[in-house]
Amino acid sequence: MTEQEATTQLSITEALGIHGWGHLDAVLLAALATEAPLLLIGPHGTAKSLLIERVAHALALSMRHYNASLLNYDDLVGIPLPDDGGQSLHFVTTPGAIWDAEFVFFDEISRCRPDLQNKMFPIIHERRVVGVNLTRLRHRWAAMNPPAPDEPDLSASTDTATYFGSEPLDPALCDRFPFVVPVPDWRQLDKQDRRRIISMHGMNGINTFSAENGFSLTELVEATAQRIPQVAEQYNDWLTDYIVCVIDLLGEAKLPQSPRRAHMLTRSVVAVHAARLVMEGEDADFERSTEIALMFGLPQNATDVPPSQATLIAAHRQAWEITSRIEDDGWRQVLEERDAVRRVLLAEDLKFNDEDLSRLITQALGAQESEARRMGLAAAMFLSFRTRRNLAPSAWEPLAQFTARIFEPRQAAMNIQNNSQDMNLWNEIRQWLFERHNRDTAQGWLERNFVLAGFPDMWRRYMWGEALEQFRADLQMFGVEDFT
Repeated sequence: MTEQEATTQLSITEALGIHGWGHLDAVLLAALATEAPLLLIGPHGTAKSLLIERVAHALALSMRHYNASLLNYDDLVGIPLPDDGGQSLHFVTTPGAIWDAEFVFFDEISRCRPDLQNKMFPIIHERRVVGVNLTRLRHRWAAMNPPAPDEPDLSASTDTATYFGSEPLDPALCDRFPFVVPVPDWRQLDKQDRRRIISMHGMNGINTFSAENGFSLTELVEATAQRIPQVAEQYNDWLTDYIVCVIDLLGEAKLPQSPRRAHMLTRSVVAVHAARLVMEGEDADFERSTEIALMFGLPQNATDVPPSQATLIAAHRQAWEITSRIEDDGWRQVLEERDAVRRVLLAEDLKFNDEDLSRLITQALGAQESEARRMGLAAAMFLSFRTRRNLAPSAWEPLAQFTARIFEPRQAAMNIQNNSQDMNLWNEIRQWLFERHNRDTAQGWLERNFVLAGFPDMWRRYMWGEALEQFRADLQMFGVEDFT
């Protein structure tokens, strides 16, 4: 079967009998095509070991499966014995020694002794052991459970298991894995995948590539490897700008990366896109490939508090947009501004058109984690732009929706128990209302309505005094000193 005929309907993991992992197919194929180390992270029983064993079988490679929690160095290299002259050592190999291995799998790597982790460095990074090249070794994969937090809350109920013996990897060792891949657990599988895992049908199928698809995993790996130089040549300059930008944005998000990781990410993006072209055809879009490589290419995925998907997607999208508009001086200035609200102000100064400004306003509102900040910011922007701009409905609608809570007069009656949190809040607010000196000004009216609009629900979650100060700052930022 040709490469084109093999696209769109193919799933490597499904062909191997691993269900619910289809979103990882391109990452796995990219790792195989580049022979790059790969680390799987997930709870017990999620098929990490099963996948690796079936991949090695499908590739017909000699594999060594080491349980790193029980591993001794002699298990890797054999028994060292001095030669007849006593001047050097040679190793008496055992069937499990690493010397002739083509595929090495270090299971439970996060439970490995620190001294042995250090000895894994040259194997994973250089394919060397005791200074000797492992000439047959191609793939170095590992698996681990999520590391336990430093101070686990044993009293809190949680759906996630805590693995007390699983320790964070040495950062330098983790940085040797270009692909760091969280795998799905039961809760993340859809109903169909759950049923397929449980079903008795097809449980013995390990390699269905040749029998059902007419091509082998080896052919897919070779086709991807052949595609990589073409993709690298096509996207080199653009990808260089993107990686520089996204690494800076990750640093801003408190996810700093090493120069080595920046280089790895560049190669990973190329390999993932080549893999998607082989599996999906020419319709595979490069932006999605870039996002996939970023999501499954950061060492922080192996920590006890991995980065949120939303954080990584936000960094990717901003870096993508900056890189795509790098030739447009105005857009470059705006997108290089890290703060989404200040981007709106900068775009206004640069006289962006109504459509582009509307888009930035919508992004600024969506970037706010605090509902109180979102409500106050919407009011400030609504008052600032209501007579000067003909914004798109996509911007006016959320502005009006949030602003209405402050602008629309209303009455409310509620029962509040003495000495309750709500009563204490109300006493603070009532005292503030009594002492206000700007009650007759337009801004005073806005501040009063802002505080009352958040009582009691919003001020149970946010400090109303701090939220009010931020509201004042936003009004000043957007030049709303008075209004009629």
